[in-house]
Amino acid sequence: MSTSLSPSHTVLPMNEFSDAAVIVTTTMQHPKQIQARPLKHKHANRSVPILSSMLRIPSESSDRFFSNFMHRTLTNRQRAEIQLESILNDPEASLPIFARRTSDNLSDDKMSLEQASKLLNTQPFIIERLVNVLYSSDTNEDRNSLDKIHVQKLTRVLNATIDVRALLFFMVLDADSDDYITDIGVSQFYEQYLKSLKTFDSNRLHEVIQALLQKFHLDQKQRIDFEEFFSIVSKDTILLESLSQFTVHPTWFLQSLSSLPQKKSKLQRLLSNICWQQKIYEQQKNKLTIDYIKDNLSRIILLIIYILINLALLLYVVIYRSTVTKSNILVVFARIGGMLLNFNCAFIIVLMLKQTILLIRTNTFLRKLIPVDDHIDFHKVVGRVITGLAILHTIAHMANFGRMTEHSWGVYMFTTKHGIGWIGDFAPLSGIILCIILIIIVICSMQWIRRGGHFQIFYWTHLLYFPFFVILIIHAENFWKWIIGPLSLFLIEKLYSVLKRYSSHSGRTYLRFVTIEQSNVISLNINRPKNFTFKPGDYITINLPRVTLYEFHPFTISSAPENINYLTIHMQAVGNWTKQVYQRFINMSEGDAEANHIKVFRADLNPERVKTELQEENERNSDNDEDDSILSKSSKREPVIINGPYSSCARYVFDCKHVVLIGGGIGITPYASILSSLMAQFRASRIVCKHCQHINYHTKGLVENNRLKKVDFIWVNRDQKNFEWFLNLLRQFEQEQEYYLASNSDEQRFLDIHLYFTEIKHDENIGNVPLDLVTKVWAQVAGQDIFTNLKSKTHIGRPKWDEIFNQLISGENASTANDVNVFFCGPNTMGEAIRNHCTTYRFRFYEEKF
Repeated sequence: MSTSLSPSHTVLPMNEFSDAAVIVTTTMQHPKQIQARPLKHKHANRSVPILSSMLRIPSESSDRFFSNFMHRTLTNRQRAEIQLESILNDPEASLPIFARRTSDNLSDDKMSLEQASKLLNTQPFIIERLVNVLYSSDTNEDRNSLDKIHVQKLTRVLNATIDVRALLFFMVLDADSDDYITDIGVSQFYEQYLKSLKTFDSNRLHEVIQALLQKFHLDQKQRIDFEEFFSIVSKDTILLESLSQFTVHPTWFLQSLSSLPQKKSKLQRLLSNICWQQKIYEQQKNKLTIDYIKDNLSRIILLIIYILINLALLLYVVIYRSTVTKSNILVVFARIGGMLLNFNCAFIIVLMLKQTILLIRTNTFLRKLIPVDDHIDFHKVVGRVITGLAILHTIAHMANFGRMTEHSWGVYMFTTKHGIGWIGDFAPLSGIILCIILIIIVICSMQWIRRGGHFQIFYWTHLLYFPFFVILIIHAENFWKWIIGPLSLFLIEKLYSVLKRYSSHSGRTYLRFVTIEQSNVISLNINRPKNFTFKPGDYITINLPRVTLYEFHPFTISSAPENINYLTIHMQAVGNWTKQVYQRFINMSEGDAEANHIKVFRADLNPERVKTELQEENERNSDNDEDDSILSKSSKREPVIINGPYSSCARYVFDCKHVVLIGGGIGITPYASILSSLMAQFRASRIVCKHCQHINYHTKGLVENNRLKKVDFIWVNRDQKNFEWFLNLLRQFEQEQEYYLASNSDEQRFLDIHLYFTEIKHDENIGNVPLDLVTKVWAQVAGQDIFTNLKSKTHIGRPKWDEIFNQLISGENASTANDVNVFFCGPNTMGEAIRNHCTTYRFRFYEEKF
């Protein structure tokens, strides 16, 4: 008995992913009798078992002969269909035990296709096509839902061999069910798929689909069958890698809609935050190892010194009050609180001396000796200590007043008749005022106010420190002795800051132009004052008098120091003040903009045109510096007042050998300045031959101190549109690096770019395969990333820090743990996760805090 093959089918050898001996009990028939829909017919009349029995050879040899026979005679589609039908026709009893037990959670209820698509994080029409492919013969079945058996079978099918999954994906693309995929069918599928993705630019839809059609030869013919499709896929490792993700986790259906993330109430978020803080505390307790002590020695020493000073003052008060003055226990506690408040209220000023901190950061020895990068965290710790001591001091005095008999408790608390206090018997009343001010400052410093869009509340209430210290000097007889040194330094810094702020050479300036970027981001291009100098990563506080008259807000400078004509800052409209700035310029008419001698570019509407306009604007302004200085004297210009610059830990980047710059969202701005500076250094070191125009570089001129050898730039965003404002610089840097490597073949890559957007989850399931396929094909055809047009790939989903950090110290050109320094600016939860991984890998970790 022989079997002839259809002339349209090409016989291919079994590839390495195929299962050699699939189902030996299944018989074979003529290829035309095998239908595209597996459950339409039961294949009862098969010839393979009969042929095997006629040969009458031993069992082992028979199996081998039969397997070779199957390989030689079956097409790829026939082989995949036999495997597929075998799975679909298996009884429930043959399923793995875990599949039968876990799917019992579905009981007798059916899962709708919409529910299944949510659980698999994919689009409903893909699930609908899969169901139609697998169960098209079940005319009595409800195709809008999946019962327990369907879920089990779907799970097994999508975890089958690569042959089966390739056939399923082919059938999903085969919208007409005629055993072919066509150019029209593929185009319609991807149009429906890509248009539903918010992150995809619909203007590029046509060219992206054309690249995909070209990959599958559908630009030359109208249709291809499965054999040609499988031939293309099996010979391309990138396509095979994408197709291998056409699967589901065996227990995906365990998750019900009720267990999907729900929006939490404020109380639930508060409790979650408390639990999260407790978890962090437990993790910190387990970190106290020898390596941890070595890495944080200066921090630990400073903390020990701080604790010892407080203990020494406490012991002094206890000994003096119990032996010399013979005070009662309540007075002793009150005096302990008072003495420790004297020290801590003076020390908290030292922690916010910004110019002093700048001087320490510029000295390598001092910044290693003093953990200056923790000054904001230490400021918060001391603030909490002051709050606790104030409560102790107040309660002890109130209780002591209650036991005194000369006057009533109310007289002691709310009058000056008692004679307590060194200035006007004002101690109890001034204490009440101090408590009220302290409560206001503490509450308005909470993160849910400071980071919750109400920064101006934090800003204005924090200015109450001035009356607080004045009243504290009146309240406590000896406090002036503690504060005179720190307060003198603080006032000198403030005077210096005010003089710079209102000087036209360093602080008073104007806006050159404004760019409205994607995702509520606004870029301010500010004329750089003549005497304003800064380092990459520094930040400033700015005031826009025509928005609010007195408020100053901190922002990192995102331009490079090498740009002598302007400063650039980027802000996201998330708080009240930033929203006011955003609305002012987005609503500014052309007439108002012209009257204020300012231009507003709308990159959110037409990014390509704005890119060209900005380049022309910068070139024009760089040639007209004298005109700009004249215009700056005009009162019609949009005024800006600058405070700073102030330093951050980003200043250390050029002292490191290998840096990893990680930014979350708008937190990328410190590293925009650093990369801009590196870019300027590359260009300054460029030499162009006058004769052949060949580009070479002075390697000695690269990087300020020649220490920095490698930069890994990691940017995590929710939406790929958030990358737009910074992509131009990254593209230029990629091109500059290509020139550099071409002229210095023995040099290694200086910059590696890793971009992540998290709006789409990358779970390696059926929902991600169409996107993964089209992104990889586009990268092959166009040589660029589909989202950013960079040569570097944009990753979907959250970064896997273990994998990323492990790559830094393994493989070719790897660094040692001592050489890697991680710099981070972004959300606190993300920063904590990165910090924990840095502790594990022994990388130095620096976090930007303002």
